[in-house]
Formats: sequence, structure tokens, C-alpha cells
Amino acid sequence: MFKKIALTAAVVSMFSVPAFANFGSGANENILKEGSTASTIINSGQPHTYQINLDQPTTVRIASSHFPGMNSILPMKAKLIDAQGDTVKEVSSYGGDFEIREALRAGQYRLVVSGNSAPGGDSWDVHRYSLHVAFQ
Repeated sequence: MFKKIALTAAVVSMFSVPAFANFGSGANENILKEGSTASTIINSGQPHTYQINLDQPTTVRIASSHFPGMNSILPMKAKLIDAQGDTVKEVSSYGGDFEIREALRAGQYRLVVSGNSAPGGDSWDVHRYSLHVAFQ
């Protein structure tokens, strides 16, 4: 039994710990930087919040994608919020992939990603997504 668990963990880690994960450090904050995040599971009622810090005006592109080989039926929403709490951009997708492309001033922003669980339970791989971030 232990060997099966260890083997399963090893196989899953090959796919879920990509070398391009780019988060800052912090107890409860995920700081988005240019690149891609490690895959994360989205659960109903538990949105994920990311922080974006810009030193200068920048066009930001944030796109989501799902676990390789998965076609998602997971509805997702993303909301980009400025330091004053105002919504800069809000997008939603019933297919699970979204894209935000927005010219932003220097400052701090939050990205809130939420979704609804589909049949199969919250840990089902169809609920796994990554974010791809580019600054232009």
C-alpha cells in the first residue's frame, strides 16, 4: 500500500511541479510574476487571490489553462482589482480558460480567481489550473 501511495505521489509531482512556477514569498499572499504558476486546484466557494506589483505602467496579460490533457467543463471567473478596491477587469468562462489583457498604471493589484466544482469532486484533475503571466 505504501509503495502505491509513493508511486502515485511521484507521478503526480512530475506534472504538478513545473520548473516555471513563479510566486513570491509571504504567509498568505501569492505574488504573480512573469511566467507560469504551478497548477492549483480550484474549489467552489474558495477563491484564490494573487498579488501583482508593478513599478511602472505595463500591459499585463494573464491567461489560465488546465491540467495537460484535460478538457475542462469548470466555469471560472477572474477579477482584477486595483489598490483602491475598484474592479479594473472581470472575465468569466464556462470552458474554464480565461484571458485578461489590460494596460495598467504602476501600483498594486489583486487577481481573484474563482470557480465552481463540476461532477467528480473538488480534487478531480479537471479542477486544476495554471496561470500564465506576461508583462509587455
